[in-house]
Amino acid sequence: MLGVVGYPVGHSVSPQMVNAALRHAGVDNVLYISVEVKPRDLQAFCRSARLLNFIGFNVTIPHKVSVIKYLSRLDSSAKQVGAVNVVKVVGEKLVGFNTDVHGVMHSVPSKRDVDGGVVVLGVGGAARAAAVALKRKGFAEIVFAYRRMKTAREFKRFAESRRIGCRLVRMGSDEMAEEMRRCGLLINATPVGMHPHTRASPIASNLIHRRMTVFDMVYNPPETKLLKAAKARGAETINGVNMLVAQGAEALKIWLRLEADRKVMEKAVVDALKMFSRQRTIT
Repeated sequence: MLGVVGYPVGHSVSPQMVNAALRHAGVDNVLYISVEVKPRDLQAFCRSARLLNFIGFNVTIPHKVSVIKYLSRLDSSAKQVGAVNVVKVVGEKLVGFNTDVHGVMHSVPSKRDVDGGVVVLGVGGAARAAAVALKRKGFAEIVFAYRRMKTAREFKRFAESRRIGCRLVRMGSDEMAEEMRRCGLLINATPVGMHPHTRASPIASNLIHRRMTVFDMVYNPPETKLLKAAKARGAETINGVNMLVAQGAEALKIWLRLEADRKVMEKAVVDALKMFSRQRTIT
């Protein structure tokens, strides 16, 4: 078994994506499933994973940081980010990895291609991956917008320990609005706008301007309310599908040493998202 663990996971098309990659590669003895695990049950799942015949699993919202305390050790990729999105079962041990950085690296432009600063919405596990990737992309200072002070303080400690230049602004504040005026790259690293809450956006549309590139890590729906607003205001847009495929392909290397066909994976994602869209239209 392989799978994705989160709460909720009803939005995930990872099963369709990974199973398509496995079948295409001729791997017919492994099945990837989604497993809804509430925060209070995460420890129990981790303890039971090997007994349930899991050889590995993805970790998604809201477990990317909290899962760390239930793992045997962390790969350097997870240590650097301080968050885990891939777990491999090695004997009786659980080893944590992070492939989200790889996904972000494949999705966002480099500093030389951005006219202005960068603003990241969120300070959770996905924002940590964005921070590491953006530093590698050449951004010396990154602005992160937060809602809860406790999480912001934890993120600040993380950024300082990795020597990532960051400034924190409260979501919806005048300071954030000022940063948005100077922003050349906006990244949504929150789940706001994700299925089934597709009518939500993390920011007001009037904060977006045409000189921006807007990248939304949310991939379901592929065009979120945020991306629709960005497109309407003349901004460049990037959805979360590329990131999903890139991090998923890296996970398959970790679990099975499999070089997956990314075109097959992308087609499976696009087809699954079309099915989601049809279902939403019907309901």
